[in-house]
Parts: sequence; C-alpha cells; structure tokens
Amino acid sequence: EHKIFPLTNPDRLVIDIADSTLPGGVPELKLADTAIERIRSGLHEKKNLRVVLDLKESLTPRSFTLTSNEKYGDRLVIDLYDKKIETEKTVETITRNDQRDIIVAIDAGHGGEDPGAIGPKRIREKKVVLAISKKLASMINDQPGFKAEMVRTGDYYIPLRKRTDIARDRRADVFISIHADAFSQPSANGASVFALSNRGATSETARYLAQRENRADLIGGVGSVSLGDKDKMLASVLLDLSMTATLSSSLDVGSEVLKEIGGVARLHKKQVEQAGFVVLKSPDIPSIL
Repeated sequence: EHKIFPLTNPDRLVIDIADSTLPGGVPELKLADTAIERIRSGLHEKKNLRVVLDLKESLTPRSFTLTSNEKYGDRLVIDLYDKKIETEKTVETITRNDQRDIIVAIDAGHGGEDPGAIGPKRIREKKVVLAISKKLASMINDQPGFKAEMVRTGDYYIPLRKRTDIARDRRADVFISIHADAFSQPSANGASVFALSNRGATSETARYLAQRENRADLIGGVGSVSLGDKDKMLASVLLDLSMTATLSSSLDVGSEVLKEIGGVARLHKKQVEQAGFVVLKSPDIPSIL
C-alpha cells in the first residue's frame, strides 16, 4: 500500500509506503543527468516509510505495482514524466499533417540467412521483396503527409516479433509486410492481401496477458495504455478491445489495397484473406501482408 504526491516550493515528490522500513537508508545513486536532485528517506508516523525525491523541476508521476517473476521480486514502479515533453498518440496528432506525418512501416520479409522462397531461376524472395519495399517507400515518401519507415534496409535477418517492435518504436500507424511466393513454373502469377485471423488474434491476446508483467508492451502507442499496472480482468478487456479494433482497421485497409492491386494483377481471392502470421499480431497497429 502506498501513496504518492508532489509538493512545490521547492519541487518534491513524496512516496509513503505503509508499514515498511528501509534499513541503511537510500543507497548512493548517480543522479547528475536526471531531474532528481537527491533522495532521502525516513519514518512517517513511526511505522511508514517516507521517501522524498528533491526535484530540479516539476514532474508528473505515475505509480503502479508489479508482482514477482523469474527475474525480479514484487515491485513498486514510479514513472516520472517531464511536463514539457510528455506526448500522447492522439487522433488529432495522427490526422493533422501540420503536426506530424502518417507513418507507414514497410517490412521486407525474410533476409540474411533466411532467403525465403526461391524461384525457378534461383532468384531469392528476400531480394525481390526488399526491392519492392524500397520502391513502395519511395512512393509513400512522395505523398505529402506520409512517411515510410523501412523495418529491414539490407540483407540481414530480423526475428518476426522484433519486426513489430521496430514498427512500434517508430510510432507506425500502419504496418505492411511484403512477401513473394514462388512456383516451379514461371507462368504462375497472382496476388493476395492477408490480415490476422480471429484465432490468431485470440492467441495473441492470451500471450500478451500471460507476459504483461514482464514486458513494457503498450496498447495505443507511446504515452497511452500500459497493461502492466492493470488487474487481469481489466487488462483482458482493454487488450481485447484493442485487438478487435486493430483487426477491423486491418481488414478495412486491406480491402482498399486489394482493390488497387486488382487493377494491375490477377487476384487469388476477391477478399482479404486471414491467417495467423506472426508479423501481423500487433495489438495496436493495423497490419497487412
């Protein structure tokens, strides 16, 4: 049980932890490049631990508890946000081009030791999709209000889940994974658009919930909803809502892309197909393959 509250003149942050002590006091910490001037502690009301952070400037605190895992014991986590630069990913900042561009993450499949499919003349999928991805990135960057972010820029391999992590780190609004099938006869042709399957979304929700205390995963982008400080029921509801909305958006954007591809290539299916591709399993970024 804890309470946290700020004080001004001078700026301080007080953390009271019920029925606790801190033998030996606060250890020496390197605070030179932080907004914290010093840390001191003592007893409050003879039974509660009080930790005071003397601050160089006013900060916005957020606190939550995490249960133990294989690496750490039970924890009280306190995040301190700079009031001057704290940002959130909101509808307004996404849609207003004078504030920031729509970011499209382009993922060229395979790479490095993973060549992907190999065509009749030994051409490798990893080279084909990288060339397509670079061309697509150039076209997107030519559109005002849009910015392309290449997940893979050369001939090297990136693990599948790391690809979605890279897209999230770059605050992508949509994720497009490029792949190319191969067949023994060069005459084979056609195109498909895939989104995540409902079963894949369900399994990914379960995976996130199982690991939520051990990861820094967010839903809703930077500065939005963290699952780590929510109880299991609330985390389940929030994540299910996010996955459902993201899948719906993925199907919508996939349908638009399919219409465009249908003008230049034969389509394998007239609708967006769905499968459990790992790279499509982002809970907060509409994703197609």
